[in-house]
Amino acid sequence: MKGFLTALQFLTRITILKGLDTTGEELARSMACFPLVGFLIGCILVGVRLVLNMVLPSPLVDILVIVTLVVIAGSFHLDGFADTVDGLAGGTDREKSLSIMRDSRLGSFAVVGLVLLLILKVFALMEVPEEVKNRALLIMPVLGRWTTVQLASFFNYARSGSGTALAFTQFAGKKEYFISTLITVAIVTGLFLLQGLLILAVVAVSTFLFGLFFKKRIGGVTGDIMGAGCELSEVITLLLICGLFCR
Repeated sequence: MKGFLTALQFLTRITILKGLDTTGEELARSMACFPLVGFLIGCILVGVRLVLNMVLPSPLVDILVIVTLVVIAGSFHLDGFADTVDGLAGGTDREKSLSIMRDSRLGSFAVVGLVLLLILKVFALMEVPEEVKNRALLIMPVLGRWTTVQLASFFNYARSGSGTALAFTQFAGKKEYFISTLITVAIVTGLFLLQGLLILAVVAVSTFLFGLFFKKRIGGVTGDIMGAGCELSEVITLLLICGLFCR
């Protein structure tokens, strides 16, 4: 239960226990619960959608559902995505890229990247057929948060000093990955059956290639890169569902 609460309070703005003390190792072990937190987020999104559908047109509801996702997560992963885009666009070498990623200021590339990401996410959600949209909203945050577990479990920390992702890459191992994967497989296949396995496989492969790219580029991953991976996996999930069901 502490692992789930730790994951919940780290990944969202939801606070159950104030002053919850956790070590870096406990925070890393909580990664086993990341997909469960993603599923809870998905349940909230479905609930918001069902309520808003009573009074608002569907396109506007889809926009507000994505807004709800941003609010619940506190722009946590979006910030990582923005920093990663800036680091890739402005960094000519490893040290320069890492320095730009650590800078809290947003560059023009980050702003453009964020706008394009959110537009893509909103329009992809709009194109998801009504009969599978609730299921899509349930698995999208699950796969996004599972991606961060993959990156932490299989790739080293890119920085030489401290950082948000250091504890994750140090202490998250096979156990956390195995448990999180079992949970993810159960949720995704339970909702989408064989198509769920295909979605899962594509997200897993794309995440591994994403990690390999940054391993070659800067020597590993950072917290920003994990956040970017989460955001990209959510978009990939929606695009795959559109491809599978929009016919």
